[in-house]
Amino acid sequence: FELCGLVCLVIVYSIFVQVRSGGTFLSSANIGNILKEIVVYGILSCALAFPVINGTFDLSIESICALGGTCCALLVTDGLFGIKTNLFVAVVITVIICAAFGALNGWIVSRTKIDPFIVTLGTQTAIRGIVYIVCNNQAVTSLPDGFKNLSSGEFLGVSISIWILLLVFVFMAVVLGKTSYGREIYAIGGNYQAAFISGISVKNVRFSTYVISGALAAIAGILSTARVGSATPNAANGYTTIAISACAIGGVSLSGGKGLTIGVFLGALMMGMITNGMNLMFISSNWQYVVR
Repeated sequence: FELCGLVCLVIVYSIFVQVRSGGTFLSSANIGNILKEIVVYGILSCALAFPVINGTFDLSIESICALGGTCCALLVTDGLFGIKTNLFVAVVITVIICAAFGALNGWIVSRTKIDPFIVTLGTQTAIRGIVYIVCNNQAVTSLPDGFKNLSSGEFLGVSISIWILLLVFVFMAVVLGKTSYGREIYAIGGNYQAAFISGISVKNVRFSTYVISGALAAIAGILSTARVGSATPNAANGYTTIAISACAIGGVSLSGGKGLTIGVFLGALMMGMITNGMNLMFISSNWQYVVR
C-alpha cells in the first residue's frame, strides 16, 4: 500500500514516454538499457539503505565506490602496492578493503557521539583523497577483457551486471525481511533506546551495517569500472545524491526504522527511467538535472 503512489508514478511516466518516444521506451532492448544504467547507483542505494534504515547515514559510499573500482583495476593491471592477482582474487581483496573502510565509519559512529553525517562527510573527502593517491592522479586503463565482461558479457541473454544488481537486491530483501538481524536493524532505527533496553546489541548492529555498506559500494565501484573500461579517481562523483533520492522516493525513512527493498529498487528504477526517457525525448541534459 505504501508503494502505490510510486508504482502509479512509474506506470504513468512509462505510458507518457512510450507515446512521446514513438513506442521505443518499453521495448525489451531499452528496458535492458535502463537496468544497465541503474546498476551502479542501484547497488549504492542498497549500500545506503542499510545504515539509513538503522537510523544513521553514510555519505562516503561514492568515495568508497571509486576506491573499489580503482583498487580492483590496479590489482589486475599494474598491481596495488606490488600485489597483482587474477580477477576473482582482486574482487575479494577489493571488497575486504572497502568493507574495512566501512568498518572504520561504523566504529566511529557506534563508539562515539559524533553525528554520522559529520563522520561520513569527513571520510567521504578523506577516502576520495586516498583514491587520488593510490592511482597517482591518473586513470587506470588497459583492463583485461574478463574485467570488462562483467558489464558487457551476458548470461541467458541478460547482462552480467544486471544479474549482479538483482542478486544484491535479493540479498538485501532476505537480510532485512527474513532474518532476526534484519528485524534488529529496523528496531534500532525505529527506537534506539527501546532496542537497547530489549537486549539488542545496538552498537554491534550499527557497526555491521557500515561494513555491509562498504562491501556493497565496492561491488558498485567494480561494475562502474567494468562498464567504463577504466578506473578514474573522480568516478561516482555525485552518486550519493542519486542514492539518497532513490531511497527517499522508495519510501525509506531518512530518520530510520522504515523502508522496503522493493521500494529502493523502484526508486532507483525511477531515477534511471527519468534520464532514459528524457534522452529519448531529446530533452537537454541541463533540464534533466532540474527534473531529477
